[in-house]
Formats: sequence, structure tokens, C-alpha cells
Amino acid sequence: MKVLATVLFTVLLALRASAQRGVFIGVDDDPMLGSPDAKVLMIEFGDYQCPSCRMFWKEIEPRLKKDYIDTGKVKLVFRDFPLTTHPEAVLAAMAVNCARDQNKYWEYHDKVFREQYNKGDDVIRLKPADLKKWAKDIKMDPAAFDRCLDSEKYKDEVMKDKMEGEAAGVQGTPTFFINGRVMGGAQQYPEYKKLIDELLR
Repeated sequence: MKVLATVLFTVLLALRASAQRGVFIGVDDDPMLGSPDAKVLMIEFGDYQCPSCRMFWKEIEPRLKKDYIDTGKVKLVFRDFPLTTHPEAVLAAMAVNCARDQNKYWEYHDKVFREQYNKGDDVIRLKPADLKKWAKDIKMDPAAFDRCLDSEKYKDEVMKDKMEGEAAGVQGTPTFFINGRVMGGAQQYPEYKKLIDELLR
């Protein structure tokens, strides 16, 4: 127990230090939600089977969208960080990236989180058949989507995101970089608001 407490304390210190000095994270060709000219860039390293990521999507992201993204103040980028403890996280991340090919990235991103949210708070197992059905539900070309997913077209892209996250000190999900300032774990809305308002001054 003492060892675990020491490890957690060390991680918190590292995150605090990173938050104070800022960390540069690139976004390469990742899809962006919001205006490219927004002053604040918010990067989420997330996992599609992560209950805390799901909670952020359901409870926090809509408020951020209303207050900051839709008003042109914040742009949001989701980067994949599939945890090894979540067996279908890589599969789900590849599926969402496949939706990019049909200009349905954010719609499918929302669909994957919504379907899991409707099933409860725990880690929800994801099957290829589920992911393919959800693609049909939002009117994607099913044959093209299935080919993309079955071929693992975006696996390298997903793992590249994870490697870059690890290089920046990401250890769990969700982890946020807000203009380089680190926020680890799902926080309450006022915590995000406080930092964003500070960066907008």
C-alpha cells in the first residue's frame, strides 16, 4: 500500500510540474472540433473504453462546446491513448479513425461513447460487429467502413498517438493538454473553465 501511495504521489508531482511549465503537443492531421483560429487548443488523450473519458464526453464536453468551442474560443482535438487494460480500445480507436474517411469522425466518436454510456458505468466490451452496426446507424458506407476496420488501416496512426502521449508523460486517461498545460483525470467543469478563462485573458 505504501508503494502504491508513493507511486501515485510521484505521478501527481510530475503532472503538477508539467502543468506549471507547459508541454508542447502537436496535432498533426488529427480532426479538430471548433475554429482553427481559436486561441485555446485543448488536446484530450483518451480511450474509448475508459469510463472517465465517457463521463467527460457526457457531462463536461457539451458544456465546453456551448461555452467555448461553438463561440470560437477553444478548439478540441482527441488523440488516441488506448490502455492495455482495455482489450478493445485499439479496435474502437481504429473504428473511429475509419469514420474520418467518410467525414463522420466526430459523429461516430459520439456514437461510440453514447452506446456505451447507455449500457452502464463499467468498462463495456466492444465487438467488431457492434462497431460495424453503429457505422450503419449513422449512414456510413458499410462496405467501405468494414474494409477499413478489417484491414487495420489506422492501427499505426492510433499507436503513434499513444507513443507521442507517452513521450509527453501521459500515463492514464483522460489526460488533457490545454495550451500545453496539463490536467490529468476527469475534473469538474469549473476546473476546466478556470484554466481556459485564464488562458483567454
